[in-house]
Amino acid sequence: MTAAPARRRLVFLVGAHKTASSHLQQSLLDAEALLAAHGVAVVPPKTVRADLTPVSAIVRDGISPEIGHGAGAAFLPLHAGDASTVILMDENILGSTDRKMLMRKTRLYPWAHHRLGRILALFPDHDIEIGLAIRSPATFLPSCWSESLHHGPYEPFRRFIKNIDPLALSWAALADRLHEASPQARMIVWRYEDYPALFPQLAARLLGPDAAAQVTPVKRIMRPGLSAEAADWLARETAPDKDAVLAARKRFPKKDGAPGLDPWKPADHAAMANAYQADLAKLAARPHVDLITPDSTQPSTSDA
Repeated sequence: MTAAPARRRLVFLVGAHKTASSHLQQSLLDAEALLAAHGVAVVPPKTVRADLTPVSAIVRDGISPEIGHGAGAAFLPLHAGDASTVILMDENILGSTDRKMLMRKTRLYPWAHHRLGRILALFPDHDIEIGLAIRSPATFLPSCWSESLHHGPYEPFRRFIKNIDPLALSWAALADRLHEASPQARMIVWRYEDYPALFPQLAARLLGPDAAAQVTPVKRIMRPGLSAEAADWLARETAPDKDAVLAARKRFPKKDGAPGLDPWKPADHAAMANAYQADLAKLAARPHVDLITPDSTQPSTSDA
């Protein structure tokens, strides 16, 4: 058996939510055995949440750093064997789609830098990269609202974004805060809107070209969101509960010809498109960000 490397390349895929993160995760997990032969280990979200997130919470409460380092040192051989590259996947590192964890005033994922920093503190002697997909607020916010209904009580979309200005939400600002959590880490950033065209290029950047050749994107849609018909039906219900949300998803599924909720006016779309492009330009100018863009793009349908 080959000895585990003392220093590994750790790539944390932190989402964001509703940016085809589940699709990317499943595509990598489906190729797990093939990737292992190329020195790449894939750690799924459930393992991160079971064995890393609780330890990071103890770090928050002030345990000795050496104990945290010991937990990180035990985690890698247990879940990654002797792999030299380890892909650790969990969008909940950033927060969740609960509105308080997702956004606060002008901040996306207001506590993400603290949460990420506590996990990275467990791995002080490794090379860290952070993978982050971004998405236009015009579709990101409705999709996150839809996802939040899986986990919490029903609330209308407008209440979900109460006191939030979509034009002020900035991915570049989030990337800067994540960079503060690990100043030596490189950030790999791509747009959800580019994801289908970008997949081979992204896989090569994350895994290396030989390992990436082993990965095939899954064909199915992962975690489809709420259709506009379902959203309209729920809005007409009196105090809909989780069972009503599930019934709406089943009765009015999102599919071709039945798109997701679009709560914006044309002027809103134009303003958010301009703000998103300006934010993208800021990201591209950051020295700590590798912004991956394809030669050509096509609409994204892998995750909603």
